[in-house]
Amino acid sequence: MTTPLVRTTRLTIAYRRYLTSANSPQFAAEVDEYYSASTLTSLLRRSDVEMRRASALALGMLGDHSSIESLGQALSDSDRGVRLAADDSFRALLVRDAAPRHHQQLLQVMHLNDGAEYAAALAPTMILVDQAPRYSEAFHQLAICWQGLDNSPQAETAFRSCLWHCRYHYPAWQGLARCRMLARDYEGAISSLRRCVEICPDIENARVQIRVLERRLRQTDA
Repeated sequence: MTTPLVRTTRLTIAYRRYLTSANSPQFAAEVDEYYSASTLTSLLRRSDVEMRRASALALGMLGDHSSIESLGQALSDSDRGVRLAADDSFRALLVRDAAPRHHQQLLQVMHLNDGAEYAAALAPTMILVDQAPRYSEAFHQLAICWQGLDNSPQAETAFRSCLWHCRYHYPAWQGLARCRMLARDYEGAISSLRRCVEICPDIENARVQIRVLERRLRQTDA
């Protein structure tokens, strides 16, 4: 008997070369020559593990708004390597999902929030969400501003707006859970955290929070 011929795709070859070289521009150029974002999205949904990993990685470099949904679904892929690649690409596309001018504004806001300069970040973030009302990450950053300023009701509104535009935004589900906890709505917090874990099973601290809140609810009912 002869061994069946296994076809190695251009995507697989490019991915294996990337794993050796870590040359992102070369990988992106090689994939972009032969694959569209829609083709990569299709491969992410139905290919073998190696192709799914390669597609998830490539979409972070070559994908667009239409790729976010599929990457969100891939966050719960059965393979950890796919999940990690999808997470990196998902977060990259969330940040890039706007016109270049708005993208640059978001990066400035993120820098302020990362430095806990929430008061300084608030006004430019509010301007950004007004200029780019479909930019889910802008609403997430606005929620972080409000949360840092101890305004939980406004933070919850912003988190919900973020999730309206991107239901797979698992950090926003975690943020919404914190708002619900502050309002002593522990069942609502648990529900949000469960949704977070459904989307991204690797968020272990969300699982821990669920157990803590469930224990608190049992003690309240006792």
